[in-house]
Amino acid sequence: MKRIVSFIVIVLVSIGVMVWSTPNLLNSVRLGLDLKGGFEILYEASPMTGGAEVSRESLNETARSLEKRVDALGGSEPEITTEGTNRIRLRIAGVTDEKAVRERIKEPANLTFRSLGASSDAGTTEDKTDAAAEDKVAVESTDSTGTEGAADSKDAAAGTKENTVTDKAADTDKAADTDAAKGTETSTGTDKAADTDAADTDKAAGTEKDAAADPYQGFTKIELTGQDFKPNGATVQPDQLGNLMISIELNDANKFADVTGRLIGQPMAIFLDDELLSAPTVQQRITGGTAQITGDFTREEAQNLRDTINLGALPLQLTEKYSQSVGATLGQLSLDQTLKAGIVGSIIILIFMIFMYRIPGLIAAFCLIIHTWGTILIFIWADITLTLPGIAAFILGIGMAVDANIITYERIKEEMRSGKSILSAFRAGSKSSFRTVMDAQITTLIAGAVMFWLGTGSVRGFALVLMIDIVTSIITNVFLSRYLLSLLVKAKSLNKPGYFGVKGSEIREL
Repeated sequence: MKRIVSFIVIVLVSIGVMVWSTPNLLNSVRLGLDLKGGFEILYEASPMTGGAEVSRESLNETARSLEKRVDALGGSEPEITTEGTNRIRLRIAGVTDEKAVRERIKEPANLTFRSLGASSDAGTTEDKTDAAAEDKVAVESTDSTGTEGAADSKDAAAGTKENTVTDKAADTDKAADTDAAKGTETSTGTDKAADTDAADTDKAAGTEKDAAADPYQGFTKIELTGQDFKPNGATVQPDQLGNLMISIELNDANKFADVTGRLIGQPMAIFLDDELLSAPTVQQRITGGTAQITGDFTREEAQNLRDTINLGALPLQLTEKYSQSVGATLGQLSLDQTLKAGIVGSIIILIFMIFMYRIPGLIAAFCLIIHTWGTILIFIWADITLTLPGIAAFILGIGMAVDANIITYERIKEEMRSGKSILSAFRAGSKSSFRTVMDAQITTLIAGAVMFWLGTGSVRGFALVLMIDIVTSIITNVFLSRYLLSLLVKAKSLNKPGYFGVKGSEIREL
């Protein structure tokens, strides 16, 4: 009786969960451009400076830059992946103005270091000091002799490396920070909490229109560009206390000395295109041609800033090698036809299983539905984009799941025809079929892994979906279906061979 209750509870709970979650589940699946409409481009990256090479860091940073540009243009969840040593594949679904997107994303990344413009030449004001405190990043010289300007007052001395590293009092103002990069406040030694709150209140009163009109937030004067930095000259290093900092090298030490000497105590913002990455405060005149950006960075933040500066120093030119465009109407038509074919095929399979194997076939049909539901759930959890090749792999996985059940049930029927009891036939058939079923599943899984490793583009998508499908199939159609069938067999609810589709005339005497 307990086995029957367990069987009923498992079935009812599973059906209830699937019915409750399926409507939201289907609406949450992310569709690829071949189902939703959009375009795909394969770019080949090459340095704009002759004689240079494409590094892995610059390629990854270029891919991130492309993703930010597409997001700003209203692209729908772009897929951007790097391939090989110098290629980037871009997939964008749901784009209305394809020409504008193409023109925008092929432009090289533009790295600039900016000051507050003409007002920065007039001296440091209270508002500028507060703006520097909000950004909380310090620029320091690695040249021990370059302390000019830091001795102007006792407060200016707070900008030296030792004081910046050890003084963490400014970290209490982190909740008032803007979206600029995190760091430690080093511009003054006085309490700016009240001024910072007032500045935040004033900024909150601004309109979105003003922000759109001035994407550089007042940093209008370009002081340095990416070409002023040495290629791959930015590195992440720990300081004496283990905090991460970014060390940078410049081509023209005199130019950098002039800029930093003029901007002592003022912020110098770092922009990639029109996105503010950081706004470090210049603490002193830097004469050695090298500098450090210090702050309360995580390793990921420090590496991203390093890669951005290196990309700006060596921007990559993108050459279009391949493109494919799918209209939204064609994509929707493909999706409708694919779903229709999948539903019709699934119904035929379920009818076949029930007709051929009766009660075990009904259990197999139930497990196939759970398998389908579970696979879609994994798609959503893993944020996998479903494409036509992915649907093909999904259907292939369903075929593998059906095959696993057919092999098992045929072995059980053979044991019954040989004259064994139902329980003995179930045990013998399950045991003898298990190795065959698992061999088929594992070999297919290995094939999918090889395709994912060696393939590109849609081949990798097909392989990924196939591997997920196989794993789900093993759980539902190998273990779950056998467990449910064992509950009924051991409870002696299936006490006739006819429940398995075996006729009495087919049973041989022992």
